[in-house]
Amino acid sequence: MDYEVLIVGAGFAGAEAAYALANKGVKVGLATTSLDSVYLPFTPVQPPYPQGSLLAEVGPLGQKGWALHSQAKYRLENHPRIHLLQLSATRLLLEGRRVVGVESWEGPRKTAEKVVLAVGSFLSPKLYIGSVVEEAGRLSEAAYPDLYLHLQELGFGFVPQAAEVPPQEGTPGYRVEYQVFAPGEWEAHTLRLPRVEGLYGVGLCVLGRGSYAQMVEEGMRLAALL
Repeated sequence: MDYEVLIVGAGFAGAEAAYALANKGVKVGLATTSLDSVYLPFTPVQPPYPQGSLLAEVGPLGQKGWALHSQAKYRLENHPRIHLLQLSATRLLLEGRRVVGVESWEGPRKTAEKVVLAVGSFLSPKLYIGSVVEEAGRLSEAAYPDLYLHLQELGFGFVPQAAEVPPQEGTPGYRVEYQVFAPGEWEAHTLRLPRVEGLYGVGLCVLGRGSYAQMVEEGMRLAALL
């Protein structure tokens, strides 16, 4: 196996889970469609900063987007038990009903004992900005269309969710509609997606909505459970 745990998605929930797991001694793969958007918030992040979190380390150094991103990415990239990689997951690798990794659009397969989906608002998203519609979970960021179709093929159900992002610092506001795992597909107490063994979900893709602090806490909770 390449990793003990492979996390797909490096937003707040996925990155916090990776950081907490690595600090426990777990070998973690943290995959994202873009290294330029690791731990990059939609809006400025305000306290509280949950104790023991990556956010507690980097939040006081820069609450706004790129400052927070650069500080967090530096710590993730330099952690000896985290492999931060740019990879667009397209399918789960399965042995029977058990997940053993992911396939990617780029070609490489990555294997792991457990896989975590922390793909936020990027499952079948539509982003509306003025008269323009993009297939993106937020401005100019790629979705996971193949992964979403594959999860549907496996029988997973989804429900729609929507969010508004206000204009800020010269960036226009927009609306994004996306899919989240339907009730019953996710166990809140274990964070498992039990339709497939060894598969977990954390962050917006299972919660639908939440604050940055909540995403951080959910990522840390996942690490405590695994």
